[in-house]
Amino acid sequence: MSAKHALLGLLLDRSAYPYELADRLQGRLGPAWAINSGQLYQTIKKLEDDGLIERVESAGEPRDDRHVYAITESGEQEFGRWWGETASSARLSRRPLLVKITLAGPERLKDSLKQIEAYELDRAARLKELSRVREAIPVHGVQLRADHVLLRLNLSADIFQLEGELKWARHAYEMVSWLLNRDALWPSAHGRSGSQSALTHRALVTSCSAGWPLGACARPTASRSRTVRASRLRHTQPQRKRNRGVR
Repeated sequence: MSAKHALLGLLLDRSAYPYELADRLQGRLGPAWAINSGQLYQTIKKLEDDGLIERVESAGEPRDDRHVYAITESGEQEFGRWWGETASSARLSRRPLLVKITLAGPERLKDSLKQIEAYELDRAARLKELSRVREAIPVHGVQLRADHVLLRLNLSADIFQLEGELKWARHAYEMVSWLLNRDALWPSAHGRSGSQSALTHRALVTSCSAGWPLGACARPTASRSRTVRASRLRHTQPQRKRNRGVR
């Protein structure tokens, strides 16, 4: 999601200068919500043009960072409308690294192992840093602070995502290493005929029988099962006719 409704939510608490909003955005929601000045002022201008926020004070200077902004009644209504929406459906990630691996071809596939290793090291370092930040946030004391608890919750979401990315990276390294040691068919401009597809399918079935890593093979679908039964029937019908002819 964009920072639009997050900024409106922050202004519900109290009015603020733009730089305060940027600090509070990251301080309340975590590092994933770091926002650069260009994006911040563009969002603020759009909110002001839409009548969702307004300037309430000015230090007498034309600079935007010297203005204090407050949420308007329309802004409160818009935040309430957005907050009441049900959660959107899950969106699957488009990982650039996975696109590189998939389209590497046999010539570059071995080199993709280095990219997977770099990806894993980066995620591991980021995971360590976020875990350190989360554990440094106090949640015990004389007075429990709700913003501290909720910030830890936001960081936990990022940490769980990074843990999943690490698990995927290790799986990717194992799968690519396994593929490098197999005599596999690759898509090409000269290998997309029906017979080539059949050969590819037979090769995959053979590979599954040999044992893919981490249970990568899927069960045959219902349509595939029907195709196999129809094929067996075509092969057995001539034999049955010959048997009837002997009688």
